[in-house]
Amino acid sequence: MEKLIKGPVEISKLVPKMKINVDKRHRNLRNADGPVGRINKMKKTLSALFKYERIELFLPRCDEARGYAERLITEAVRHGDQHPPTMDLANFFLEDKQMIHKLFKVLVPRYKDYRTSYTEMYLIPAKCHLAAELKRAWFLQECVLELKGNPYPPMPVKSKPSHQSLTNILLREAQKDFRKMKLNLETKRSQDL
Repeated sequence: MEKLIKGPVEISKLVPKMKINVDKRHRNLRNADGPVGRINKMKKTLSALFKYERIELFLPRCDEARGYAERLITEAVRHGDQHPPTMDLANFFLEDKQMIHKLFKVLVPRYKDYRTSYTEMYLIPAKCHLAAELKRAWFLQECVLELKGNPYPPMPVKSKPSHQSLTNILLREAQKDFRKMKLNLETKRSQDL
């Protein structure tokens, strides 16, 4: 019997690598209609994302929708609109047929040279700080999911603390002064004894 595969197979040629980390198992998103309702909700979410290019969701659904959107765009960029499985995937997940046209005619040319992810996710600050601190209210973290390169103004992001920021420099100098003062106090006590 002859071997069909002569050498090692590259998995990346079979399934394109995602540009974001996706869990192997889907999130347990509750829905009254069960798994069918979950898929229908995901279809509506993806259709809204492709239509408006920026939507506001709760974190679990946002994270789940991001994985589906990344996969859909990756397949569309890789295969184009002439590939029947890709068209079936787009037909299944995008309820509005104009969004299928937008995917292949607007988004694929926009993302064909991207080396990073096609979507961006931003956390929205909690609106109920007191309830969050006291843990007396049950709420989900809200976030914004957007397609990169959209026509909207950029989302404001918190800058990461830097060791060169004014606050950190002042704190470091105050800490040095405190240590010197403590060391001087300890040496005086040891000399007095």
